[in-house]
Amino acid sequence: MKYLAPAYIYTSEGLQANKRMAVSDDGIIDSITDLESQSMEPSEVETLPGVALLPGFVNVHSHVFQRALRGHTHRPLSQKDTFWTWRNAMYDEAQRLTPETLYTLALQTYREMLAAGYTSVGEFHYVHHQPGGQPYAEPNAMSEAILEAGRAAGIRVVLLMTAYAQAGFQQPPEEGQLRFCDASVEAYLARVEALRSKGVPIGVAPHSVRAVSENWFRFIADYSRTHHLPLHVHADEQIGEIEQCKTAFGCTPIELLERFGALSSQTTIIHATHASEVELGLLAKYKSAVCVCPTTEGDLGDGIAPYAALLDANIPLCIGSDSNTRLDPIEELRWAEYSARMRYQRRRVLVAHEMASPGPLLLDYGTRLGASALGLHTGVIAPGMSADFIGVSVNHPAMAGWNSNDFLDVLFFGASSEVITQTWVQGSKVYENRQ
Repeated sequence: MKYLAPAYIYTSEGLQANKRMAVSDDGIIDSITDLESQSMEPSEVETLPGVALLPGFVNVHSHVFQRALRGHTHRPLSQKDTFWTWRNAMYDEAQRLTPETLYTLALQTYREMLAAGYTSVGEFHYVHHQPGGQPYAEPNAMSEAILEAGRAAGIRVVLLMTAYAQAGFQQPPEEGQLRFCDASVEAYLARVEALRSKGVPIGVAPHSVRAVSENWFRFIADYSRTHHLPLHVHADEQIGEIEQCKTAFGCTPIELLERFGALSSQTTIIHATHASEVELGLLAKYKSAVCVCPTTEGDLGDGIAPYAALLDANIPLCIGSDSNTRLDPIEELRWAEYSARMRYQRRRVLVAHEMASPGPLLLDYGTRLGASALGLHTGVIAPGMSADFIGVSVNHPAMAGWNSNDFLDVLFFGASSEVITQTWVQGSKVYENRQ
C-alpha cells in the first residue's frame, strides 16, 4: 500500500483539502480519508505540497502515426485544400511505416500524451499490413509495436482494431489503402481474437460506413456484443460522406449504422460533426456516445459539432486527439466550449444546468465519460477505481487567483498542460516535471 497526501484531491464532492489517498499494490484506489483520521509516520506518506490531484484525462481517439504530419500539411496541396487533399498526404505517410518506425513514433507520442495529462488512450489503429497489403509473418506485428510502445511509455492503451475493406461505397480499395485492409471479415476478427485472448485491452472499430460493408458491420457488431467490447466508428465528419451515403443507401451514415445493427450503448461515434436531428435521436435511443476532436476538426476544416443539441439529447461526450496535431486535453476541452460558443453565439454552452459553469462538465467529458467509452474502470478518483490521476500545480502563474468555486474554470480557460507536474497510471508515477 502507498499513501499520498496532496494539497487537494478532486473527487465527486469537489476539491477537497487535508485528505490522504491509499493506493493498493495492484494500482487500485483503496481509500480517501482525512489526514487526521489515522496517525502515520512521515516516511510512510508521500506528501505533494502545492499539488491538486485530478482524474487522469482519457484520450478516446488517436491515430498515433499521424503525429508525424504535425505542421507539415499546411502548404498548398491543391488550389482548394480540404480534408480529402490532406488525406492523400496522410496515406503517403502511412506507406512509410514499419513496425520499428511505428514503435519509435508511438513511444515518443505516448510520452507526450502522459506529459499532457492523458493516462489512457484509445488507439484507432488501421495500418496493419505491409505496403501492398501482404500480411506480416506475425499478422499483428504493427499492433504489437503500438502495444509495446504503450508499455514502455507507461500509458494504458486500448487498441481499437480498425476494419477496412473498401475505398468507398461498393468500391475496391485504392493502392494507398491496401495496408489497412484484411482479406475478409473472418481474417480481421481472427487477428482481433488473437489479441483479445491474450488479455489485450481491445475494441473493434469498423472505420466508417464508406470503408466497411453491411456484412462486415453485422459480424463485427455481433462480436462486440458477444465479448462486451467497445465499438468505435467514424461518422458524419464530412458533408461529402453524408451525400455519398444518401446516394448509395438513401439515408445518412448514422441511420445506416442503425440499419446495420451497429448502434448500442457500447458504440462511440467519432466526430458526428454534421449529425442531423434524426441521427442524434438515434444516438439517444441507443445510448451511444460521441467523441469530438476539436483541434483536429479545426485543423482539417471539418466544421463544429452540434454541441447544444448533443447536450440537450443527453448524449455522452468525450474527447480525442485524433491526428495528434496538438496534445493537450485542457486545450481540447477549451476548444469544445469555445467553438460551441462561436456556433451558437452565446457563452456557457457546455454546462450541466443553466446556472452552472463549464468546468465540471468539461472535466467529466475529459475523464469519466472517456473512460466509459473505452470500457475502463477509471475516470474518477474514488475507492475501487484505477489509480489514474494527474498533479496540477496550484501555484503555477497560469492558475493565479483561483478559488474553490472556480478552480476548474481557471484550469480550462486560463491554463494549459504546462500546469501538470506529474501523471500516475495504475498507481505508478509515469511522468514528473522536475522543473
